[in-house]
Amino acid sequence: MQQVDATDEGDDYSIRAGGSGDREAFLSLYESVWGRSKSAAWFDWRFVDNPFTDRVELVIAECAGRVVGAEPLLALPLATPAGTVPVRQPVDWIVHSDHRQCGLFTRMTEQLLSTTAERAELLFNFPSDALRPGLQKFDWTEVASVPMRYRVQNAAGISASLTDDDHDTSVLTRAATPAVRAVLAVADRLTSSMADVSAQRVDGTATHAIRSVYTETRPDTVHVPRTTTYLDWRFANPRWDVATYVARRGGRPVATLVVGRETVDGTEKALLLDVQPMTTDPERAPAFAAALDAALADLADVDVVTAPARVFPGVLRHRGFLRDDSFPLARFATTTTHVVRPLPDPTDTSGFDADVFDADAWTLMLADLDVE
Repeated sequence: MQQVDATDEGDDYSIRAGGSGDREAFLSLYESVWGRSKSAAWFDWRFVDNPFTDRVELVIAECAGRVVGAEPLLALPLATPAGTVPVRQPVDWIVHSDHRQCGLFTRMTEQLLSTTAERAELLFNFPSDALRPGLQKFDWTEVASVPMRYRVQNAAGISASLTDDDHDTSVLTRAATPAVRAVLAVADRLTSSMADVSAQRVDGTATHAIRSVYTETRPDTVHVPRTTTYLDWRFANPRWDVATYVARRGGRPVATLVVGRETVDGTEKALLLDVQPMTTDPERAPAFAAALDAALADLADVDVVTAPARVFPGVLRHRGFLRDDSFPLARFATTTTHVVRPLPDPTDTSGFDADVFDADAWTLMLADLDVE
């Protein structure tokens, strides 16, 4: 990122480009703002080792030499009908609580936009409710809410992180427990067609198998392409214990599922980070079901399993995955919202041959969202 310093006369703040040398200060600020720590290995994986840029892309706000604000970017490729283009995903934007309402968000974002257009054609991200109004002032467009599915396997184990209300906890427990107990078996309509499908667990990322299925079923919508470079980097997150479940028919991979396990605030979580094919293919539904069943057998001890909502909805529904925009989980869930901003002109989508403001133009997996 171009090294530009911006200091308004009469104040104590300066805005500058950051880099790997800001690792310790950024991690300290992150813990101060979010109340949870991240490691140097996580920072390096996320920002230093990103293979789609040659620099740490980070705007920093300082006060008296202390880092009090940060706006990082993740570099990613984006496949569109017009070809693959470089894009950026804003992530982990933070300002110290003692320095809010001082114009730092505005000044950092102005510098970020002025220096990013030369390297990226679009920004897309999934901001918090608190951040969205600020982005709208800089011409981000809201695309849609992004629904998720959750299989709640231990409501008691996650209740403390969801709600402090005893009544709400009771509702969640009553809603989740019967659903999980009722659907652990494979759905009857799929079992008969699964005799010729086998599923195998591979520790880590089964890059070749994922690439094989992706190449055969690549969507024609806007999406992050599953290149070898992307797969090897994205799922190397040191916070995750990653496994790939590969379903084969006649020895050929026909569906894959990448699962990441992590512990957050005492809750054991599993994320279905990537599904191939990325869109629902009825002929491959039995294969996806076989991969999912193999994964769930290994995940019996986690509290909650998170999945994308749109791909293979019937398979997920029959295995107790409930949408977070429907009863009963809508009461507890935090909405994920997808926003975009073309660069440099926030209204110009001509370079994509797709309406990037339309949710139906996109195909997104959990790995494409800002999952840490």
